[in-house]
Amino acid sequence: MIDFGLLLGVTFVAALQFGLLAVLFHPGTGVALGFVAITTLTTPLHYGLMHETMHGNLFAKPEWNRTVGRLLGVVLGLPWETMRFGHLAHHSNNRHKFDRPEYLAPSDNYFGAAAIYYTKLTIGNALIYALLPLLIFFPISTLQRFADGVGKSDDATPVRTAALRSFANPARRTAVRMDIAGIVLLSVLAVYVWGAQWWVFAACVFARWSVLSLLDNAPHYAMPLTSGLEARNTYLPRPLRWLVLNQNFHGMHHHAPNMHWTELPGAFRDSAQASNGSWIAAVLRQFRGPVALS
Repeated sequence: MIDFGLLLGVTFVAALQFGLLAVLFHPGTGVALGFVAITTLTTPLHYGLMHETMHGNLFAKPEWNRTVGRLLGVVLGLPWETMRFGHLAHHSNNRHKFDRPEYLAPSDNYFGAAAIYYTKLTIGNALIYALLPLLIFFPISTLQRFADGVGKSDDATPVRTAALRSFANPARRTAVRMDIAGIVLLSVLAVYVWGAQWWVFAACVFARWSVLSLLDNAPHYAMPLTSGLEARNTYLPRPLRWLVLNQNFHGMHHHAPNMHWTELPGAFRDSAQASNGSWIAAVLRQFRGPVALS
């Protein structure tokens, strides 16, 4: 029942974002900006529910997880299948080439690496997840050439191979294409409904993607390249944990990804582990920039 209530809440916020607010209230600038703030604050909750479906934890039936997850992804502007693949690859190959944005290699120029890093940190991670799925409209041979061009390092090989195998699947390709079509159609409808206030919808999308980019690597920032299943468990006041679905206990999640989000605090208490500082501090720490990692 908790999950159902939270789903209703994020669905209502999404409906308001896609034009219901404009139809019902014709908001002024102050109310519109307040609503952008609400969508920003509820983005971790929205993604958290989507994240639960990726691990099959939200519903008992896989088809329900997939259907609800896809719908949550569409209103985030990020196809579920590609998001799920990237997230599960993160679990199975933590800190691979595409999963360590803060890594400063010995041969890297700091300023060039910093420009790329801060772009990813502020919105780029979500942009990558929004744009990469467009490759699904190209032939498999094009995907192969693209993968060969960006994934030549040894630790990227398993991810590259798995991605090509996964997205060569006809049913999965169709699902991604349908989700992209849904994203485009709903976005066009939202801009039309908002009319002269179309900037409210655009600001909501920008805010959501910025939050997702900022939180993407926070529990792993500056951890060793050999971290494996390790991630930080951090402190967050109980009321705020609902907004992130207890993902401040990220280390516990990595060791037991099939554990429902409500079980994570108890598992952390039972583990007798010490907290790795504040969740907020872990998020802000990322602004230190690229770092050399061992």
